[in-house]
Amino acid sequence: MKLYKTTLIPKSSFATPLKGDTIFGHLCWMILFEFGNDKLEELLEEYKNGNPFLVVSDGFAKNYLPKPALPLKYLNEEDKKEARKKKWLTFEDLTKGEYSKAKKDKDIEFKEEVYEVVKNSINYFTFTTDDSGKFAPYGVREVAINERDIYFLLDETKFTKKELLKILNLFEDFGYGKDISSGKGIFEFEKKNNEIELEEVDFSFESNTFMSLSPFVLDEEVEDIFYNTFVRFGKHGLNRVHTNAFKKPILMFDTASVVILKEKREFIGKAITDVSTSYKDTVHQGYSILVPIKDMK
Repeated sequence: MKLYKTTLIPKSSFATPLKGDTIFGHLCWMILFEFGNDKLEELLEEYKNGNPFLVVSDGFAKNYLPKPALPLKYLNEEDKKEARKKKWLTFEDLTKGEYSKAKKDKDIEFKEEVYEVVKNSINYFTFTTDDSGKFAPYGVREVAINERDIYFLLDETKFTKKELLKILNLFEDFGYGKDISSGKGIFEFEKKNNEIELEEVDFSFESNTFMSLSPFVLDEEVEDIFYNTFVRFGKHGLNRVHTNAFKKPILMFDTASVVILKEKREFIGKAITDVSTSYKDTVHQGYSILVPIKDMK
């Protein structure tokens, strides 16, 4: 498998966080639209059997990776409050275990401003805000962000780089997450000669300790693991929103979890099925890309 990186450049605020499992779901829709349902089903059949054609990371600060979810004693930190503010490391620092060099958001001009926007529902039969005609405002959470690096682990024997570029181009046209119809989640990918730049990345480093780049579900034995949890409250999109759009909650190991393995791996986890009562063919990304960090053995 090959690891690629591109940079997402936002053109609006976002209503949905850039998590790898959500991005993967969007890309499955793009495969359906670009290549047809038969192609998608073929890819997902192998995917469900432990052979993912594609694994997608979260969106990270440009040229940085997240700090591992390790106890303070492993991070060479004493002040818990201060340590929480230091979130970003270079790959070089990760391999050296120099976690105390982690940068704060302000150090690298990382932007993630959360704010509430007040909206109001309209009944288009009466052209009033509700049945009684009363003003009924509600708040919606939005996030203003800057550039984000996203990684794609690709099995080109199943899905080629050229095919990935096609669905990324289509993804730009659709937008990301909630409220795309009202102008949220608009973005473009970094271009070179008017084409999306997919840079091949080499994270080669001899180690038995790895960090995850997205939420995942563990489906194998590990020697040790350090983690925070993440609960995915998923929801169907596009033409599947009309019949019970909500999926079952999924408890996952969150991004930046650290696993110690017996041998080197490019990814960890499994495909998650049976997550929807309405659509039995739904498949959720429970895999994560693994990045080697300093060995903890």
